[in-house]
Amino acid sequence: MSAIVKKTKVDLECRAFNPEWEKYFFTERFRQAQCLICLKTVAVIKEYNVRRHWETQHQASSFASMSAAERKEAIVKLSSNLQKSTSLFRKQATEADKVTRASYEVSRILARRMKPFTDGDFIKECIMVVIDSLCPEKSSAFESVSLSPRTVCRRIEEMSDSVSDSLKTCCSNFDAFELALDESTDMKDTAQLAIFILGVTAVLQVYEEFLQLVPSHGTTTGQDIFDAVLQCVKQHSLDLSRLVCVTTDGAPALTGNKKCAASLLVRHCEAAGHTQPIHKLHCIIHQESLCSKSANLTDVMSVVVKVVNSILSRSLNHCQFQALTDEVNAHYGDLLYFCEVRWLSHGAMLSRVCDLQQDIATFLRQKDLPDADNFSNP
Repeated sequence: MSAIVKKTKVDLECRAFNPEWEKYFFTERFRQAQCLICLKTVAVIKEYNVRRHWETQHQASSFASMSAAERKEAIVKLSSNLQKSTSLFRKQATEADKVTRASYEVSRILARRMKPFTDGDFIKECIMVVIDSLCPEKSSAFESVSLSPRTVCRRIEEMSDSVSDSLKTCCSNFDAFELALDESTDMKDTAQLAIFILGVTAVLQVYEEFLQLVPSHGTTTGQDIFDAVLQCVKQHSLDLSRLVCVTTDGAPALTGNKKCAASLLVRHCEAAGHTQPIHKLHCIIHQESLCSKSANLTDVMSVVVKVVNSILSRSLNHCQFQALTDEVNAHYGDLLYFCEVRWLSHGAMLSRVCDLQQDIATFLRQKDLPDADNFSNP
């Protein structure tokens, strides 16, 4: 039985456009033969198809009665008009892209500064006032930038989805990764679990990213935190066989012996058949807070905290101290409270006290309060 020979489709053949076909008012555009009069294209680049289109569509038109010179001039004019219309559409598309990009950029700034979505209309109003004063001829371009609350919300959601997809792609390339868990409570007494990931690829590229913030409106036991971590792992398609370390903060639900989240995660990996060793570490950053417990630093902290609290806790002292800093044009206009729970407040408070050291000493002398000499000659 003879083999079946596949026939090549005519429209798939690579036929070249013949410049002589311009006498039929055709030109080559995007590898197709396009009529300059009606802008239609033929299915196959063949002289027969081009000539048939001319004879059936435009033979009776005024173009047929033109002389050779007139026809050549008309072809040049129609080709120029086609090129101008293409450039116009391309320019309009470019302008639309710029307007859309501007909307995304403003929405990104609003999200980073944690501003309400309704501020988009206010920002646009301010921009229009500036444009009308400086370059009113460009007001139409800025007017088309959409910054309505719904548009800003949609832009931020799209950027968030894009970042999430990029993060998933990045995590899929990890040969090994570590999870860091930090559980704390926000201003509204809602427990927030921050999950970070540190991963390395086969070419030793290291990435450290914020993975997810998981709120907890109920209990925060080790099982609850473990369930939240496991759900986050599934959402980001992480392979637990590549997990090598779990770092936690000082929360009991994370650092216990058997029922803590870290131990539950290790046992879950073992039950799934993952045999790699998984290390459990206590967050080393919190160990720095032990420095403030040393004898020498404790003496300093006790004096500083007492003076700061005496200034900030009394309304009269606080107002007078702010007036003093304003009078001397101090870089900072106020002190910071110290919080024992938040160990990072050690550095922030001490840094502010150092900047306002002389102002504090002056204020203490004016009020005849003790410890003024400690700030004059620390």
